[in-house]
Amino acid sequence: MQRYVISIFLFVLFLLEGTILEWIIPPVWQSQVLVVPHIVLVGVLFAALYKNRYQALAYGLAFGFLQDFIYYGHALGVHSFSMGLVGYVAGLTFRLPYQGLFTSLIVVLLGSFAYDSIVYGIYRFFLGVVRMDFQWTFLHQMLPSMLFNALIALLLYVPVRKWLEKAAERKRESEEK
Repeated sequence: MQRYVISIFLFVLFLLEGTILEWIIPPVWQSQVLVVPHIVLVGVLFAALYKNRYQALAYGLAFGFLQDFIYYGHALGVHSFSMGLVGYVAGLTFRLPYQGLFTSLIVVLLGSFAYDSIVYGIYRFFLGVVRMDFQWTFLHQMLPSMLFNALIALLLYVPVRKWLEKAAERKRESEEK
């Protein structure tokens, strides 16, 4: 049951990422830097931290493929591979019994950087679509996107953590009975 709820939650984040967030980001920011919100990635990283790496991999592959298909049609699989890999590695690396705010923000920052770097690398070196160097891309696109994703993670942290911990507690109680 909870997998369906998480899937619906990530789908709502997917819809928000492609519709409303485009209007929330001020146009002044977009004239100097390119802020690309990855709210679904934040949700996948939270799933990696509070659920397990296999669910994060599945959510990353599924919603990354949706992004490939709907938003980025250059090559199918780039975002699916990147989001699935980042979710899996985050779940594998940061598997601690208690995930605090600081740890979650670090995971979101590193995950966002890894995701953008993988996508940049694939588009630059394998597909030849991107012609900008890494330093310019990092300063004008990756860093602002990382900070925006960290801000979104701050807003989502408390409700998502309470919800996922409550669900884990209910699962433990049902297993004990």
